[in-house]
Amino acid sequence: MSELQRSIAVLFRRKGKEVLTEREFVFSASMDLRWFSPKEAQKMMDAGVAGGHLRKMDGNLLPTFDFNEVDVPIDYRPTPGMLKEASGVRSKDLFSEIIDTISRSRSVSKREVVSRVNKKQEMLGIDVEPAALLVACDYGIDVDGAFIERAASEVLNREFHGA
Repeated sequence: MSELQRSIAVLFRRKGKEVLTEREFVFSASMDLRWFSPKEAQKMMDAGVAGGHLRKMDGNLLPTFDFNEVDVPIDYRPTPGMLKEASGVRSKDLFSEIIDTISRSRSVSKREVVSRVNKKQEMLGIDVEPAALLVACDYGIDVDGAFIERAASEVLNREFHGA
């Protein structure tokens, strides 16, 4: 059981719910428990989604494991290094992953793919991640739910934090 899973389990147990909104999750980890700043709590949430420990559905978060079965000490508090470890789950940014996937699977240069993404982004006036996913679809690549969830998370995170 990873420290990230333990932390997620504590948040859901503390709230006594099977489902939390993103806001509840971030607020609980930052304000209620005072584990992290809101930005760091957001990173923890994103790492949980990227690592497959959380699933997003209609703006809500659902753990992908039975959080009631996780053994957590009463005085549990995540270590300072937990966020660094958790953020290592996503070694590459999503945009680069999508570009690499298209380039590898269709034997197209990354430069050409990026050019098409830029054109799509400009034409539709959308963020780069959804544009990259649309270009992947143009190439006939089946984009799975994980890519879509991560793209939505990154776009919403930027909007929410004004980045």
